[in-house]
Amino acid sequence: MACRSTDAFKARRLLVSAYGISKGENSLNGIKGVQEEHGRSALKTVTWRIIATSTGMFLVYLFTGQLELTAGFGIGDVVLKMIFYFIHERVWNKIAFGKTLRGTMHSAMRESPLRAPPSETTSGIVQRMITTDIGAVIVVEGDRPIGLITERDILDRVLNASKDPSRTFARDIMSSPVTTVEHNTSLVDALKVMRDRQIRRLGVTQDGKLIGIVTERRILRALI
Repeated sequence: MACRSTDAFKARRLLVSAYGISKGENSLNGIKGVQEEHGRSALKTVTWRIIATSTGMFLVYLFTGQLELTAGFGIGDVVLKMIFYFIHERVWNKIAFGKTLRGTMHSAMRESPLRAPPSETTSGIVQRMITTDIGAVIVVEGDRPIGLITERDILDRVLNASKDPSRTFARDIMSSPVTTVEHNTSLVDALKVMRDRQIRRLGVTQDGKLIGIVTERRILRALI
């Protein structure tokens, strides 16, 4: 369990670094994963100018037959238009309109999440978490999620509180209500929910019924 917590912390650090998700950022423009680096813009500038200038030089030579004029046109065209094109790309890169990270919960969620009824004992939950190597359990009534139990919940609310795991039930230690998103929610919107509520896991539902669970780490893997 300690290893899993370390991995989750590292995944969160990577997520913050890669996508700029922080408490004070509310716009998609702050997510670095949807912006181009300067080197990419520069490379696109060069390759496009090679194509465009070659076409222009061909037309100049075709109509004039003068190599000196054609070469002069090519040099001037490349230098000026590369500068203006690069500026154009950088300006547009700072505009959030039309930028998005694709993907929905289906590409990142764990299907058939570990479930527990409110009456299940903590000892039984721990045993199933160890057997399945899963770090969180969703407490359900029927198919409706009503709470979430993580490894930290068990540590803080049972072991550190010196409670008997065989006599402490899921309803006693679960965090409730559990935050959920619909199955067609975008990965970006899911990240925003996690950021705004300062949580690392979301239940995934379809028509109110639990169908999966998603974590920051799984979203990060889906995005990269």
